[in-house]
Amino acid sequence: MSARRRVIGITGGTGYIGSSLAKRLAGSFDLRLLDVKAPKEDVGKGAEFQACDIRNPNELKNTLKDVDLVIHTAIIQIPAINEQKKLGYEVNFLGTQNICRVVDEEPRVKGMILAGSWHTIGERGLKGVIDEEFGFRPDKVEDRARLYALAKMAQESTVRFHDEMSDKVFGIIRMGTVLGLDMPEKTAANIFIENGLKRKPLTPYRHSMFRPMLYVDIGDACRAYEIFARKILDGEVEKKGNSLAHVVNVYSPEPVTILDLAEIVRDSIIKCSEGEIEPKIEITDIGQPIMFSEKDKNMVQVDVTKALKFLGLGRLKTTRESIEEIVKAKMSNV
Repeated sequence: MSARRRVIGITGGTGYIGSSLAKRLAGSFDLRLLDVKAPKEDVGKGAEFQACDIRNPNELKNTLKDVDLVIHTAIIQIPAINEQKKLGYEVNFLGTQNICRVVDEEPRVKGMILAGSWHTIGERGLKGVIDEEFGFRPDKVEDRARLYALAKMAQESTVRFHDEMSDKVFGIIRMGTVLGLDMPEKTAANIFIENGLKRKPLTPYRHSMFRPMLYVDIGDACRAYEIFARKILDGEVEKKGNSLAHVVNVYSPEPVTILDLAEIVRDSIIKCSEGEIEPKIEITDIGQPIMFSEKDKNMVQVDVTKALKFLGLGRLKTTRESIEEIVKAKMSNV
């Protein structure tokens, strides 16, 4: 008799990260995609969608009682978290706490992995080595991102506390801003690519054009989750006193400013169109004070040793490689 296929529950399963994970993991695991919204397309063989509101503890318990691992990607993000603060609190704070409680209490569940974010480290005044110990700096972000950073910090704190008081593994993968073909429409990378391919100018804002950003390719992010999930399910993750042992930063190892990003997009479009399309970069001044200097990105060093060694990722794509792949794919779909 063949061994039972293990089941992974993915909260926020119809979102960008959740659906990307489903495509990656469907061949190896049975998947249960949990969300309040049904997927726009068929979830595919080996996966099932189940409507579930993580704010409802009983609903969540019934949905997760027969899974082996949970990957938690559900989040109220920008701008919704600023417009609906109560919803943001209920989903991001209470929802995460509900999931942790179910994971801890249900015998079959081996553990969980939280989709964390590099935004917890802040944006302004970055200096030194950015590794897993860099720390939380939620007030060092633009005001529009402040509640989001606080929410991600709270999620991490909840998960880490459970990791230290439970005999199960509660891990965190902190991702850079994710780059991929179907990334959210309002991200700077997607806006630049879409405008560039339409022969429109790329318009970084003057006040933030030198802001250092950390990115990650969606393929690398999905590889990280798959490897971490297998390690937990196979009992290969050692329980230690400090939950930091189960926190891993996964992002491309070089900081990239918004202006750098615009230049990378421009160069990729010129290359992939063989010079037929040459988008211009036009700096846009909306009257806000300049927040970053050209030297800021040189003040930090990104250390992804843990991702390479603990998860065995080998190599992470550069931001340029990711952007070029996206541009190629979008041009071939035209």
